[in-house]
Amino acid sequence: MDLRQNINKVHIELTNSFSEVTISEKFNKAQNYFEILIKEGAKELKMVLDKKQIENREFEWGYFSNPLNETSNIVQRNSNIDSIVEHIKDIFQKNRFDQEYISQINNA
Repeated sequence: MDLRQNINKVHIELTNSFSEVTISEKFNKAQNYFEILIKEGAKELKMVLDKKQIENREFEWGYFSNPLNETSNIVQRNSNIDSIVEHIKDIFQKNRFDQEYISQINNA
């Protein structure tokens, strides 16, 4: 598979599983990447997926431990085209975010 097929498959899988999904193409000096924002209820997850990684069936990706703060830690994960949705569901269900973020959404 190639970049276009893989990102389209990921987008379709995420859109079918979560209430809101937005994919943006981003660039900086170090890399070209996709930023994927996924919302589910009051929670959101901001993913960073390097374009070179998504060219493969298995890939590394990261998400901000606090999606409201882009200086928060990036948690690294490994997935494949078929397991990405389950890995993201796990993050939402088990609140695998900074405690600060969990407090913010609980107090909103």
